[in-house]
Amino acid sequence: MTSIQIFALALLVFAFALSLWRHINLGLAVLPAAFVLAQVAHIPSKILYAGYPTQLTILVLGVMLLWNHVQTSGLADRIVKNVVKLARGRVYLLPWVMFGLMGMISGIGALPAAAFAIVIPVALEIAKREKIRPSLMGIICIQGGCVGGFSPLNPWAALVSTMAKNANIHFHSGQFFLFNAALGIAISLIAFFVFGGIKLFNRSASDGSAAEEPIHGSNKNPSISVYQLASATSVIIFIVMVLMNFDIGLTGFALGFALMVAFPDSAKTLIHKLPWAILIMIAGVLLYVNLLDFLGVLKAIGDLLGRMDSPALVRVGLAFLGTIIANFESSSVAVLGLVIPIAIKSISSDLSPTGATFQLAMLAGSIVVMCSSPFHIGGALVLAETGNHERTYKDLLIWVLCLTAFLPLLALMVL
Repeated sequence: MTSIQIFALALLVFAFALSLWRHINLGLAVLPAAFVLAQVAHIPSKILYAGYPTQLTILVLGVMLLWNHVQTSGLADRIVKNVVKLARGRVYLLPWVMFGLMGMISGIGALPAAAFAIVIPVALEIAKREKIRPSLMGIICIQGGCVGGFSPLNPWAALVSTMAKNANIHFHSGQFFLFNAALGIAISLIAFFVFGGIKLFNRSASDGSAAEEPIHGSNKNPSISVYQLASATSVIIFIVMVLMNFDIGLTGFALGFALMVAFPDSAKTLIHKLPWAILIMIAGVLLYVNLLDFLGVLKAIGDLLGRMDSPALVRVGLAFLGTIIANFESSSVAVLGLVIPIAIKSISSDLSPTGATFQLAMLAGSIVVMCSSPFHIGGALVLAETGNHERTYKDLLIWVLCLTAFLPLLALMVL
């Protein structure tokens, strides 16, 4: 690696450490670091700004604008009550209900990002009302989408299957899905107990919901209001359009703006409630990661891995690289497209179809579980909806750092 590449990594570590030490928004620490790196490396401002995550920013803002209407109208309260009924008042089942719903939406072919936009706001609203730790609900919900993402009907699975078959690797789509489902469920169970799920067994839903204040006088008027009806119609239209592959963020903005025109009284409140601090953090980190990519830091690390003599060590190294990149890359498809082709070259043609499928499942699974990262679409939506940003941010960050360290080591033992 060159001296400027080493400097770029050292500066990023320094910015992270400074942010944690002084309790400063990470984006505010990394943005000046990106400026310093650009000046030292003589990178034009055009290249620097090219890394701004425009699509992710629009997605988060659009989804949250529409969901703020759902909350303000009182429709969120009705949705939560109906979901709680599905769990028959058992609070510990609520994260798993959302896990199943997320998995079903992804499993029938929707990209997990679309499922995140549809389900996460509802899941985090339930967590807020029922006093469930946001990180617990968010991680389990996201893992449901990741499991469904490797259904034979989903583009994630189709990408891996196509690359394997083009390389004449024996591959079973059904086994690939089951291996990833087992990994996703195992990780969800760990998250459930790590983040306080055991406490939920002794609680009924009324313990959490009773503490909440009624929204917009919903107890006084149990009939649905015009605002609630319009919000419900907008949500249905949003779900249909997202499943039809319309842009998630722009769809949310269009419907949110239409509601704002029809019901202008809450316009200022809706704008103020948007997660600006979260977006500053995400933008700063992704701007810096784009500079690392421009300087060839990620490629240099990949080249070092590719020169290893042992195929097993290559796959483990790729698992480390893939999990690290997946923490900052909002598109899991992009990371899979980068890592899987290199991994396929290291798989022996004599390996059994089950063995080859298992190796690819472990590698792909270790990448997509990073969707819980606070810099990914999934984690960003969780942070945008939760009230205690700092605690949930630390939960998610520590969680994905532990996964980044542990999953490649697990791969070393089984691959």
